[in-house]
Amino acid sequence: MSKEIVVNVEESRTRIAIVEDGKLAELYIENAENKRTIGNMYLGRIRKVMPSIQAAFVDIGQEQDAFLHFSDLSDNLGALVEFLDADEPRVERVDLEKQEGNRPDLRRGQEILVQVTKEPISNKGSRISTDLSLAGRFLVLVPLQRYVAVSRKITEEKERRRLKALASSLVPEGFGVIVRTVAEGRDAKSLDKDLKLLMERWRRAEEKLPSVDAPALVHEDVDMASSIIRDQFSDDYDRILVDHKPLFHSIRSYVRAVAPKMVDRVELHDDNKDPVFEAANIQRGADRAFKDRVELPSGGYLFIERTEAMHVIDVNSGRSGRGKSQSQNSLDVNLEAARVIVRQIRLRDLGGIIVVDFIDLRDEKDRKKVYDEIKKGFKDDRAVTKVLPMSDFGLVEITRQRLRPSLTTAFSSANGESSSDDSRSDDDGDNRRVERKLQRVEMQLEESRQAVKQKEREIEKLRQKADDSSGPDESELQSLRDKLKHYQREAREAEKRAKQAEEKARNAAKSSDAGSKPAPTSSGDGVAVDPEQVVHSIEKWVESHRSDRRAVTLHVHPFTAAFLHRPVPSYQTKWFMKYYVRVHIESDPTMSPLDYRFVDTRTGSVLEEA
Repeated sequence: MSKEIVVNVEESRTRIAIVEDGKLAELYIENAENKRTIGNMYLGRIRKVMPSIQAAFVDIGQEQDAFLHFSDLSDNLGALVEFLDADEPRVERVDLEKQEGNRPDLRRGQEILVQVTKEPISNKGSRISTDLSLAGRFLVLVPLQRYVAVSRKITEEKERRRLKALASSLVPEGFGVIVRTVAEGRDAKSLDKDLKLLMERWRRAEEKLPSVDAPALVHEDVDMASSIIRDQFSDDYDRILVDHKPLFHSIRSYVRAVAPKMVDRVELHDDNKDPVFEAANIQRGADRAFKDRVELPSGGYLFIERTEAMHVIDVNSGRSGRGKSQSQNSLDVNLEAARVIVRQIRLRDLGGIIVVDFIDLRDEKDRKKVYDEIKKGFKDDRAVTKVLPMSDFGLVEITRQRLRPSLTTAFSSANGESSSDDSRSDDDGDNRRVERKLQRVEMQLEESRQAVKQKEREIEKLRQKADDSSGPDESELQSLRDKLKHYQREAREAEKRAKQAEEKARNAAKSSDAGSKPAPTSSGDGVAVDPEQVVHSIEKWVESHRSDRRAVTLHVHPFTAAFLHRPVPSYQTKWFMKYYVRVHIESDPTMSPLDYRFVDTRTGSVLEEA
């Protein structure tokens, strides 16, 4: 399998893509509003201790108090408290033997050193722990502990013993260490260098503690791009492609330090060519990560919806299955959907509970085939994932480790809601292209201006020489004056192009804004439509037919369709959870906003028209 990491740095955000066999597998986005906080250490202050839920709420300086469950209290909590109480905190001065088994009670107002393990999600604060650690390339440093462990993914017993002996000889007093998987085959020099860098970071945190008051950040982990390269880049990857010079040099220096043989795999993307995501052929996949509807190659499609409690994925056969029996078509679509669903879950970084509603399968063997296909797809997923077998109702339940909000939750184009309108994503792509063109024109403009200034300086020097009567003749000066006029003309033309591109970008942005606002809804005769009234009529029909069918297609005017998709959860999801009927919404601009039509999803026959 070919693998690469593609990094795109823009003024307002950074995007990092993991590409497997030419397909976008994972996408991470970081900006000022959504910065990575996992791994950060804070000196916090306990706000509440709630024995009823076995947890405490800690003020770490974020908008919401962080959540500290008692199961996340480390065994060395007594040593940590003693460490913080010291005037000059130093790990080596704590008697770990004396503190073993000492678990003091938490109290309101107490200062405590914690580390973020999960980022804030929705209205929930960060999840934190007192089990502190600093991750490096080959090692994880664990203060106030005395153990040496080796990653379970290193299976060869001889290599495990070698690495454990090396790490034991290097680790300082008062610290523990975990040897990471990528350390396999590394020598003592590599491990020692990594350990020294980690110790330097910890010393800076120790020095900071006496001078800050809770809540305060005492150690900030690396940014998202650096963390992904630190944790994932290995011999399995063919290259890292970066479109930002300073970051390129930073990554190259890091790789040269930890893996010199792989430094040539770090490449700088040429700005004059296509944007890096387009050059890697993954821009389309990145755009589609924000859509509710995902097309399947066979003609079927998926609907991916977010609710407060879970993500719901609905599988539809669509236009697929010509010339096949119903059972064979259902199995083929489900197997194809299973592969796409796994990719979409990884790409969107969906976490928590995920429920997939597959097309009904009567044969138990067919259900197991779909279940096995999902399990196989998650084999290479770094997040901890559990999958339950398909139920009699065609439902598959998945739980996936959630460390941060999903991609579509944090970066959706509609205030956190994903959009079912394909044109919105296309408009966003057009806007980005206009912005990139504007940036290129502005660069050309700046180059022209610099060239004009350079020629002006040359002419001034020549004039000074002419005044000394030993300089060039008038014809040479006239030639330079002509060149100066040429450069000035080029600069004016470049500035004109820049203004035109800027105006085009503004118009595109205005069009995008206008398109995202709901248009007023009215019937053909100009009478205003109450969308709630239409929705009420639709829901009454769904309720009355919930016992005799599982899936229907609802054809409505685009205004009505937009209204049904707008809330979170959408009306589709509400009806599914309430009446257990899947309602697929199709926009039909020929219909009146007052009308709706229910169609049997499987046969296409009209069930109700109003």
